[in-house]
Amino acid sequence: MRFLHATLTLLTALALHATPALAGAPKAPPPRARTDIEAILAKAPKSPAEGALRPLHVVLLADVKDHGPQAHDYPRWQKRWARLLGGKAAGTNARQVNLHGPPIGKLADVGAGAAKVKVTTAWKWPSDEQLRTADLIAMFCYRSGGPKRTWSDRQVEQLEAYFARGGGFVAIHPATYTLRKLARSPRVAALTGMGYDRTIRWRHGTLTLTIARPDHPICLGLPKTLDLHDEPYWPPVGDLTKVTVLATSNEPLKKGSAKRTPQPLFWTARHGKGRIFACVPGHFTWTFDDPLVRILLLRGMAWAAGRSPYRLDGLVLRGSRVK
Repeated sequence: MRFLHATLTLLTALALHATPALAGAPKAPPPRARTDIEAILAKAPKSPAEGALRPLHVVLLADVKDHGPQAHDYPRWQKRWARLLGGKAAGTNARQVNLHGPPIGKLADVGAGAAKVKVTTAWKWPSDEQLRTADLIAMFCYRSGGPKRTWSDRQVEQLEAYFARGGGFVAIHPATYTLRKLARSPRVAALTGMGYDRTIRWRHGTLTLTIARPDHPICLGLPKTLDLHDEPYWPPVGDLTKVTVLATSNEPLKKGSAKRTPQPLFWTARHGKGRIFACVPGHFTWTFDDPLVRILLLRGMAWAAGRSPYRLDGLVLRGSRVK
């Protein structure tokens, strides 16, 4: 009995001690209304018949997970979005396509892939063959891994050559982060349009995204503002005249300042014949299941690949968080 009493006392104490932490843990925002998303998608031009589509080779680039629960889960994203984009032929063992929580929808329905999309995956950096054949490289991890998060000279040269032949590149969340001492190098910052250096600021929480270019094809039909629960970075380093800012969040340039200014969170850029799309949000797993973020990200991917921005619209609601 003494042992049982002591055990119960210990469990109670642990539960009480854990309560504040649990109470402060981030929670996924509520799901979007399906009808709202369907109304946005209905405004897009109809996609060409499958026979008229050009094949699309997408490389999903990831690295080891380096943050806590429900954050920066690059391997999970790689496996599940490989299934979302490429279907069963992608060869992934993923049993769902949403990143957060239990499966949403039947895998046979939500993981069927997109027409004529081939997905391959790469760890830390694409292979020479992928750099030669890919239409799009989507990177969700730090630039080349390791504590310095640096680009090697060889990687810079390879990506520049990839852009020279017309390849598309998508940088998601940490992939937009630039090695601090090199962030002001035009050559390095140009790989993602803009980057960040030691002046970088960040926060976790609710942010209001303002669509800066409602006339851009990627933003077609989106509301003027939308709320996310994620992590913005700011201020960027780079030439704003060489990028097209699609969406911003008002953030303070100085800590504690009440003055807030629009900071770019989504943008496009061009590098030679290549196209670049950057998405700063993506810290939490649930962000990839948000259909409004998916509209921006999937359209940005298709645009960067030189295809119709609406080529992947059919994937927006597959396994997404809607009610």
